[in-house]
Amino acid sequence: MIRTNVIAVRTNHSLAPYIRGAVHLEELSDGFVLPHRFFPEQMEHLEQIGRYDRAVSTAGVVLDFATNGTEVSLDCRVVRSLDTRHPLYHEVMEGGTNGGVRPYGRAEEGNMDGIDLVVDGRLVATVAPVDGTLRFAFVNPDNEELEVRIYLPNIMAVAIGNLRTNGSLKPVPARGYLLALGDSITQGFVCGRPSFSYPAQIATTLGIDLVNQAIAGHVFDADSLGGISLWRGEAPEVVVVAYGTNDWARMRSMSSIEGGAAAFFDRLAWAFPKVPVYVLSPLWRVDEHEPMPCGEPLTRMHQMLGRVCSRHNNVRVVDGYHGIPKDPGLFADRRLHPGPECMGLVADLLLEAMCADSVDLSVAKHVAERTGRSADKGDTSGFVSREEEIDRQTARRDRSPETHPEFDRLVRTIWRLRQPDGCPWDKAQTHQSITKNMVEEAYEAVEALTQNDTPHMVEELGDVLEQVLLHSQIADDAGTFDIDDVCRALNQKLIRRHPHVFGDPAGGKAPSRTNDDGTERTPDEVLDIWDDVKRAEREGTGDDATHASAGLLDSVPVSLPALMQAQKISKRAAKAGFEWDTVEDVWNKVAEERAEFEREEPGTQAAAEEFGDMLFALVNVARRCGIDAEEALAASNRKFRRRWAAMEAQQDLTSLDTRELNELWDRVKRG
Repeated sequence: MIRTNVIAVRTNHSLAPYIRGAVHLEELSDGFVLPHRFFPEQMEHLEQIGRYDRAVSTAGVVLDFATNGTEVSLDCRVVRSLDTRHPLYHEVMEGGTNGGVRPYGRAEEGNMDGIDLVVDGRLVATVAPVDGTLRFAFVNPDNEELEVRIYLPNIMAVAIGNLRTNGSLKPVPARGYLLALGDSITQGFVCGRPSFSYPAQIATTLGIDLVNQAIAGHVFDADSLGGISLWRGEAPEVVVVAYGTNDWARMRSMSSIEGGAAAFFDRLAWAFPKVPVYVLSPLWRVDEHEPMPCGEPLTRMHQMLGRVCSRHNNVRVVDGYHGIPKDPGLFADRRLHPGPECMGLVADLLLEAMCADSVDLSVAKHVAERTGRSADKGDTSGFVSREEEIDRQTARRDRSPETHPEFDRLVRTIWRLRQPDGCPWDKAQTHQSITKNMVEEAYEAVEALTQNDTPHMVEELGDVLEQVLLHSQIADDAGTFDIDDVCRALNQKLIRRHPHVFGDPAGGKAPSRTNDDGTERTPDEVLDIWDDVKRAEREGTGDDATHASAGLLDSVPVSLPALMQAQKISKRAAKAGFEWDTVEDVWNKVAEERAEFEREEPGTQAAAEEFGDMLFALVNVARRCGIDAEEALAASNRKFRRRWAAMEAQQDLTSLDTRELNELWDRVKRG
């Protein structure tokens, strides 16, 4: 809301202190209250021009409070419901003539326009707006005081009453607000959930409240800002305007469109001369190339907005047409209304502009905290990191992985185990005390993978992940790094070392995924690319002394199993030119090492060293023949175990002599 005291002069309803995003509350005869996003004077004008029904929705309205409970409830009455006969409803929920979209879930579950419960910034639940009492539960085992927000629908209108909780209940302090203006896109039409609308995301990022005065079918002229003077006593912190395409689609002259837009922004700048205003030019729409009454293409809108907004120092145009991908899959109806993913892209685009703008450094500070980037003036290079842009591209692909709430739950569980009231064993651990656990769990996971035992894989891979999370939490407790740093560093390395997939980070020519003859690179050729990038990384970091001391084999961990370590060492040496001409030459080396071994006194240190040389030579045979020596020996170990177990299953082996054991072995071997 604007402030609690603004509502207080309008009503004394008990819910008034908790409501944000409403500027007027209408008390109904049954004790319910209907939040309005427009002042009564504005609603009178909107009724005269036929937009009252569109303005009565509760877009942007939330109940914001703190509680130490674990559940809340709210009485609800639907005043204006979804029109299930509308073509847009059919397009979004059933696919319609445009091929359908990713599943939103069923509308009756609230997944087209619902009521969201957000606890400490995390979406906990979405329910459908229905008449009756809506109950929400959330996890709060320590009964901590949490900030809880209940977002009301973007399209529908609901009256509310009787907010209850099983714990304490108090309103959060009043904050500044973001004023959102525009048409159905700003209102949050069919984005899935009310907390997903881009104005809601921006307001949450900036740590301020939201007043969403967008209306479906909005026309941009001076009259559409009727009542704006009512805001001047308590101006917003930031204004965002999504300039829609309604004028472009209905008006017959570009000059009329430009005149209306100029009057709109002149009046907005007059009302808020010191408030930063960010104007999003129209996004892509499927019919952008079809003839329109004004005779001009959609792309001309950005140029027009630049002209009319350039007269005001506090108004900045953000290019929505080129800033948001022209991908029908990002739009809920595949035509023009952004879906939830696209809403996030719009929010990021506007936040980037806010961070880059020196008009308001407090805004830049909020964005910097959100993204981990500097808020210094002029430090706007690469606001959207290469990793972020690659992730956006990947996320738009069909069947791309989405969020993983179970991972977040696991992170919190590990954190809880090391809290003062957690587990004594977990609290006592250090990096050094559990180093061996990492090795043991990794070997057990390898065993499960080798056996192709799915339940065992799930369990053992989980044990490996537990070690990663526990080490990360130990480091987080010490203030050195956390699991996000681990994930971020890994993601950056993967992208950096796959230039044949993601391109050259410096913008130069990257290696192709195919060879000159058009064939796809082999796995070994791709590993060569990995090694080249890795070598360049070593050369590009540290001082000259570090470079001088770094040897070819320094990157082979000495903690690896000896057989695996030997194969890696021999591969590095071979790539440097230290190699035999043929496999026969390597076998000759094996024979040479065997002869040296046999010349030594059995049981001596010299004999052990020569035996090691013979093994090292055999590893080179494996490498030249394309065999993983470690896996080959592991397979032999497993085979021996199976055959020995089969012998034990047939009879008691303790009573057999060597000859009998060999005979039984041969029978088992023959099957």
